[in-house]
Amino acid sequence: DFPVEIAPLARETNALIDTNREIVERARTHVGNLAHAIKTPLSVIVNEAAAHAADPFATKVLEQADVMRDQVAHHLERARMAARLTVIGTVTEVAPVIDALRRTMEKIHRDRGIAIEVDADAQARFRGERQDLEEMAGNLVDNACKWAASRVFIEVLLERPVAPGAGPMLRIIVDDDGRGLSSAERAQVSRRGQRLDESKPGSGLGLSIVVDLAALYGGSLSLGHAPIGGLRAELLLPGV
Repeated sequence: DFPVEIAPLARETNALIDTNREIVERARTHVGNLAHAIKTPLSVIVNEAAAHAADPFATKVLEQADVMRDQVAHHLERARMAARLTVIGTVTEVAPVIDALRRTMEKIHRDRGIAIEVDADAQARFRGERQDLEEMAGNLVDNACKWAASRVFIEVLLERPVAPGAGPMLRIIVDDDGRGLSSAERAQVSRRGQRLDESKPGSGLGLSIVVDLAALYGGSLSLGHAPIGGLRAELLLPGV
């Protein structure tokens, strides 16, 4: 219950929140319907082209169909992310998420003997959904494990606000000891569907999804040179 003076404002605010939630949900549904409607004819095109794989034209069709599939997957992911971001006030502890990712990735990459070290601030918390944090950090750690020679290092820092009225920021740093990337290559892999090595599994959407999802939270992803020799991925997100 609210005082009589502000009750009308409270009702209008609640109505606005409900309306925005409905708009996002409708948009998400429309994007999903469109994407699924495209998938079926795309599959038919791919199957027909694959039956004539020796034909250069069929090869080109297969190549462009893969691009279209990636774009469909990307926009479905964006719609799903936007819908989840309607949840207000959600807070996620970071250390348990990172530790779970470490255990999972060590199992996935067991055959290569990748050592994953973690140094996480136990007090670090993310102002957002656990599933989103798992997706962003998971993409970065998985990418690091794919390219690492033998070692991946993950650091989690909670940076206190330096300006009045600003909130704390969460910084997740993922380093690997692989070959690293040049400046041009770092710019390329952040774009949707771009991969430098086709022998590595994946659609090429991983880093671009991290960029998009971080931006929706007001954060960012930057790539640089890791002190241990490979690539450094630095994810900045709102903390608590």
